[in-house]
Amino acid sequence: MREPGLAFERDAGGGIGVIRSFAHLRLVVDIESAHRMFDIAAGTRDFRLLRLVPAALRCVERIEPGDPMPGFLLDDDPELPEEHHLYAATSALVERLAATAGEEGQALAEAMRRIPPGPTMFESAVAHCITQGGFAMGTMAPLARRLQKLANAHARVLAAAAGQPDYASMEKMLRRTRESLGADRRWAGDLLTRALDALVPQIARPRRTAETILAQGVAAMRRPLPLEAPTRLIREQERYRERLLDLSVFWRRLATAWLAVDPDTTDRREIEALARNALRRLALVPLYRIEEPEA
Repeated sequence: MREPGLAFERDAGGGIGVIRSFAHLRLVVDIESAHRMFDIAAGTRDFRLLRLVPAALRCVERIEPGDPMPGFLLDDDPELPEEHHLYAATSALVERLAATAGEEGQALAEAMRRIPPGPTMFESAVAHCITQGGFAMGTMAPLARRLQKLANAHARVLAAAAGQPDYASMEKMLRRTRESLGADRRWAGDLLTRALDALVPQIARPRRTAETILAQGVAAMRRPLPLEAPTRLIREQERYRERLLDLSVFWRRLATAWLAVDPDTTDRREIEALARNALRRLALVPLYRIEEPEA
């Protein structure tokens, strides 16, 4: 597993790509039987690590031997999102607390209004409620901890949405390429032009999916449900974040590649490969399925 040049990536169809850069080869393998290719005995530590590769590739784009395990798989709390995402998430939480929560929740919301967002925001709000409001620590501290997890989960949804590829620029370049090829009589009716004709109406799907998932995450924070037990809401936000991560992992490299296209000078074979790649990604129906929020 520590062979030089070895790495793992996902291919356009979702399979696990095993990269051997020293030989310029890319092998797509079934992860269930990949241990045989590496001569790894079933049940060993390397065998178990190999089975974690598909899950890890939902968090990162490329895995090489010796890379640390993503914290997401270790059940660690990921690093706190950037302050502006945390601010937006806590602002939404404060509005909801003030409108729907009980006495403790409203007191916590009022205290949070006076404290800048950050890692100590909830602790400071709890301290204010205990010292100034006379609330019991045994009531306020568990409530604040649960709400902090919810705010962090929503902030990570906002961060995942902000980290999406530049879909709009990819769509614009694809349309420009189609127009350029269509204006050239030599290529007006060839297979590549027809493929681009089929691709242009679909290419907005990942952007619209990301926008819809983000809208669902924001709407979930506004639904009138009791926040004293937000476990279901936290799980819901985590699912939205995972969906957004899946989208970005599958589209980031391809979107970047389309931005490097010049319709007048880029080799047609490269454009053909990018178009084929995009069509394969768009064929992954579950990636764009919009699930109805829980009642």
